[in-house]
Amino acid sequence: MKSMLALMLASACFHARAADLPPCDKAVRFTAAWFADPEVDTTKPAAELTKIGAGVSHSGTQLGHVVVETKLAVTPQTMCQGVVVRLDYIKPVLRVASEFPPGSCAYARVMNHEQTHVRIHRDIARQFRELTYPWSTGSNSAAILAYAKLELDRLMQAQVRFDSPEEYAKNFSACGGEITRLVKPAAPTRPEQTPR
Repeated sequence: MKSMLALMLASACFHARAADLPPCDKAVRFTAAWFADPEVDTTKPAAELTKIGAGVSHSGTQLGHVVVETKLAVTPQTMCQGVVVRLDYIKPVLRVASEFPPGSCAYARVMNHEQTHVRIHRDIARQFRELTYPWSTGSNSAAILAYAKLELDRLMQAQVRFDSPEEYAKNFSACGGEITRLVKPAAPTRPEQTPR
């Protein structure tokens, strides 16, 4: 009960203080943290990476991947009346299948592919910072957060577009067949077997 009372008091104080602040030039400002260099993990085999990534990307053997938790938050601006929508990236990890020894052509090929995903994440963060909220007044934090989630989902489609069947085929045919010798590709899932 005391914590609820404290929360209500803090909220009332904020609203009273916010009323004294000038309006912001942008009522809703978007910001994103820097996508840090990910930790590199080479301990998991391709079969395990494929299981971890099931449902995230298209079917087939995953030779590596970048995983990261994203967090969206809407907070009040401190110098004016408005809010900030912040995108944070929590603990990015870049994985390369353990079948590929560091220094090998296969390792370099997979690392290059995954580093492209890191660059795409950084570009997504840049584009997120450039978003403009389309409604000027009357929006609450929940509506603003819902808009931010939709826009982030739209921007994340760049990751899916990069992981095209052509890109995966190039990876498996690269390095004079080294990748195929080290990891057998998973059989593609037929559409009627795909859970819906």
